[in-house]
Amino acid sequence: MTNSKAPWHHWPVAIAALIFYGLAVLDYVAVKLGIAAYLNLYSAELLQFVRALPLWLSALWAVTVWSGLAGAWLLYRRNRWSVLLLFTGFACMTFLTAWWTLFTRPTLMGLAGFTGLYLMAGSCALAFLIYLYGRWERTEKKL
Repeated sequence: MTNSKAPWHHWPVAIAALIFYGLAVLDYVAVKLGIAAYLNLYSAELLQFVRALPLWLSALWAVTVWSGLAGAWLLYRRNRWSVLLLFTGFACMTFLTAWWTLFTRPTLMGLAGFTGLYLMAGSCALAFLIYLYGRWERTEKKL
């Protein structure tokens, strides 16, 4: 952590990152714990798909959300290690989105339509922007 004063934009970005990855963790935990009230929002086909994920994809999903949340927390705390964790979350999310879009049957489009595809692509873009912001702050010696 640095002793310099944080720029005014640090706090809104860090809080937005915490909310973004916090919601991703809530989604992951609700699915893995099988919380019925949450799973009722899923279609039967999507629920079957998520429950049948191979262990390595499920583990990658966990790495995505937990490294992202840890990176967002470290960004909030102004720790330079946040950049590595934010990159890990972004890279894993991008890989999962590409994998579910190109290599699974049914594909992400088949399961969730354009809405699901746009949600995942938008999440990847937001994760990338959060990572870039953390990297910029580290480069500028703000972290």
